[in-house]
Amino acid sequence: MAETPMARFLKSDYDDGKGFPRLHGKYWNRLPSPRHIRLMVHTKSLPRHELKGYSHFLMIWGQRISHDMMEKVESKSASGDGLDCCEENRNEENCEIPILLHPYDPFYSEFGRSCLNFVRSEGSPNLKCNYDIRQQLAAFTSFLDVSDVYGSSLETSNNLRTKEDGLLRTQRHPDGRELMPGRDGGFCRSTTNKQCFVTGDRRANQQPGLMSVHVILLREHNRVAKELKTINPYWDDEKLFQEARRIVIAQAQHITYSSYLPRILGPDIMNLFDLNPQTAVTYFSGYDTKVIPTIRNSFMAAAFRFGHSMINDYLGFTSASGDNEKVLFRNLWVNPDRVYDTDGVEKTLRGLQAVHSQRVDRFKTEEVSNRLLENPQKPGFGSDLIATNINRGRDHGIAGYMAWRRMCNLPASDSFYSLTDHCPKTIALLQYTYRNVEDIDLFVGGVTERHLPGALVGPTFACILGLQFKALKYGDRFYYENDEDRVRFTTNQLSEIKKATLARIICRNSNIGRIQEDVFAYGTPEVDCYNIQDDINFSNWEEAAEEP
Repeated sequence: MAETPMARFLKSDYDDGKGFPRLHGKYWNRLPSPRHIRLMVHTKSLPRHELKGYSHFLMIWGQRISHDMMEKVESKSASGDGLDCCEENRNEENCEIPILLHPYDPFYSEFGRSCLNFVRSEGSPNLKCNYDIRQQLAAFTSFLDVSDVYGSSLETSNNLRTKEDGLLRTQRHPDGRELMPGRDGGFCRSTTNKQCFVTGDRRANQQPGLMSVHVILLREHNRVAKELKTINPYWDDEKLFQEARRIVIAQAQHITYSSYLPRILGPDIMNLFDLNPQTAVTYFSGYDTKVIPTIRNSFMAAAFRFGHSMINDYLGFTSASGDNEKVLFRNLWVNPDRVYDTDGVEKTLRGLQAVHSQRVDRFKTEEVSNRLLENPQKPGFGSDLIATNINRGRDHGIAGYMAWRRMCNLPASDSFYSLTDHCPKTIALLQYTYRNVEDIDLFVGGVTERHLPGALVGPTFACILGLQFKALKYGDRFYYENDEDRVRFTTNQLSEIKKATLARIICRNSNIGRIQEDVFAYGTPEVDCYNIQDDINFSNWEEAAEEP
């Protein structure tokens, strides 16, 4: 359910034990400011830090599923408005930890800024309705249920539907194909008076790469609904919608567990946490009603933010003839114009294939470390996502990095020199920045670890991610491979679902023409969509009409 308290793998670590942010270290020394840590440890990423074997699609799919699984509920003022913790609301509750800037900050001082707004997540009781210790709410459903497309509430879902033939609402792209409907009002930076989009998650409008993947999933839903209507013309709107939604969710889950997670976690962690899909067309029988699938606080506030390290400086936009344009994110935030362009969705998708993801490490693009959501007309007034990540962990009472090493049965260190999963340069920077090894924030310690063999993250984040995705698999009655009565696919249907790849779904729902069979890889040969778009055999969903 949406707006449910997040669970925890480890108990909270608040300064007062109840809810005041973690601002002090082992010896009650004040922890270094998040912005200082960002400047000292997380310096600018460069082309040499790119993941040479992986495309920007890997980053985008990770961002998409993060929006599917989680969103915080941010505190509001008494009147229900947003809080400005740097100015008018700075002395109010939930404004205790704005990100203060040094007068000589190497970037923001040029623009006269002394503070970055930071609003605490809204406090809540725990899952047992006990409010002794502050917890936080998850705004959306925790499951991998494509809620970023369908919404996490009945009201949102109903607003996205036509209520005819199981279809989602659309508008027409200039090329005649479907787009998400335009949104009246709201925050949007189109320079050509175009509308941002109505979706299950407002964050779909963050940048054109994410918008384009949403377009593809929207089209896939409506395409599936039409195919089901053809094979079962007597099905009503509700049945068509729910079955099309079920198929799209299953395809997205299959892509995540079969293609995305193996790249991130590597074979050993995938096996350790039983995350691989069944090798044959057989059912998964591990569903357990005692497993809590709720998103864990450490996963949301630190571990799954590893993907912020994978963002490159720019998005690519590639024409059918191969001309490639690179545009910095600062010029793309919350601007849908590229998607509305002729061939705009296809140019964006080709561009995701033509640009590398960055490596998960201590280096971060300036587009998010100084210029997050910056308005091109007002340079210097964006934010710092990395400092925000560090602050969010403290806001949520996330224990320090070393506590997580112990929880995961990894070697713990009592000094900086005995850190086992960091390179010497990183160890030196951590020692210079933090007073004690126990003070290291989880995000900082985890994202800077050496990677496990065959993985893109280190052992601590691999542990937390493995535990969370196992809970999402074992605790979700609607997990696509489950053998639960009344919700399972037939084996023939499951066989069709398991043909899904992101490349096939893109081919079926765009005019891209040619694509890599594995879009998460970089530089592999392209193939003609005609040869790989192998559609679902919908005859496996055919039902006999009920007799009157």
